[in-house]
Amino acid sequence: LAHLELFYEFWEMCGFLCYLQHGRQRYLTNIENLYDWASIAMLMVLVYITMDAHGLQDMPVMLSLLILFRWIQLTWSCRAFGLVGEKILPIMQASFSAHIKGILVVTFCILLGFLHGAMALELGNDLPQHYAVVLGSLKLLLLGDGDGIDVTLGLGNAEEGNPITFLFLFAAMVVFCVCVLNLFIAVHGEAYDSAQEKAFTTFLQERAGICLHCLLRPSWPPRCCQYWRVQHRISVYICLQIFVLAAWALLLREESINVLAPTALLGASAMLGDAILVQRPWNKTSGDKYYLWMCYKESFDTAAQNAERDAGEGSMDGRISRLKRDCCGVSFCS
Repeated sequence: LAHLELFYEFWEMCGFLCYLQHGRQRYLTNIENLYDWASIAMLMVLVYITMDAHGLQDMPVMLSLLILFRWIQLTWSCRAFGLVGEKILPIMQASFSAHIKGILVVTFCILLGFLHGAMALELGNDLPQHYAVVLGSLKLLLLGDGDGIDVTLGLGNAEEGNPITFLFLFAAMVVFCVCVLNLFIAVHGEAYDSAQEKAFTTFLQERAGICLHCLLRPSWPPRCCQYWRVQHRISVYICLQIFVLAAWALLLREESINVLAPTALLGASAMLGDAILVQRPWNKTSGDKYYLWMCYKESFDTAAQNAERDAGEGSMDGRISRLKRDCCGVSFCS
């Protein structure tokens, strides 16, 4: 699986660099591609480390990170389906939107400021417990947990609290919990609202992007053997995988055969099956004879469309902001 994903990702990168205009910039600036490379690298490191005497139980941290990465990838892969795609995309876009960078930096800096201040107050204790202080402060600031209040009041060996720890607790709750955290939620909600309005368009764009990724993958038949086309792709794919899985299971039972042989057979069958599934409906040797026709109304104003698109990219106004603006306009007119 690791080598198969590495092969596909490398092939896709070569396709971006060789066939697409500004392919290098488009590939390297796409966070999805960087995420895929990180996931593949962790998977390959885990595979090679556990090939000898080590087991998965010897690498719990890397295994947990890999599991987290894989579940996020599985969630992102579901964006192609109409049932959940229009719900997943706004969440991802709002979470990684450029419009929340400012409030994200402010929230992070103020959070670190209060954590640092709590650790400084803990220095008054004979045996400072910095880990417990950080954990309790995070419970207070992010979760509003009551144990965090007790930890904050007990900073610096003040068991029942003192005026300094009380003022620090009051400032943390008012500044961060009431003001900053609610502002972050509001800005994130506005970004989600803006992304939700464009969910259907974004969903179609993502499907087109997935089609592009499939076009950049190796496909059957080879360019030199265009007459070897497969008529019933899905049926052939299922039969091929059933046959190879049976052969793979039989080869694994033979102790005299190296384990790399059935593994290579399974990987080759997966690559061949995927190539059959993405078989082109046209002849590769006659690609210059095929065209993509785009039709639109004669009254279509390209300049107005581009201006509207640019305005949408530079603004995060969603339904709530427009409703507020419209209400203000109605009040002003009346």
